[in-house]
Amino acid sequence: MEKITLDAMRNYIIENELTDSVAITLHPDSFDELVLEYIETNGMQIERPFEILSIEILQDETGSVVKNNIQTLNTVQ
Repeated sequence: MEKITLDAMRNYIIENELTDSVAITLHPDSFDELVLEYIETNGMQIERPFEILSIEILQDETGSVVKNNIQTLNTVQ
């Protein structure tokens, strides 16, 4: 993915038929860019947890997610 935008994220969620049984993890730079776009588009602060179409969006803290890539995590044990 070239750049992760709100539209690209919505399309990814819909095309992959993601449900609330997963969360999406993004590289810290990609996460920050997405959050800034969300704030600019909606004119408000993000809520915690940050969600798009009921899918939680997380910032990678392990260093394992490459910038502009999406990693999905199962949230159901």
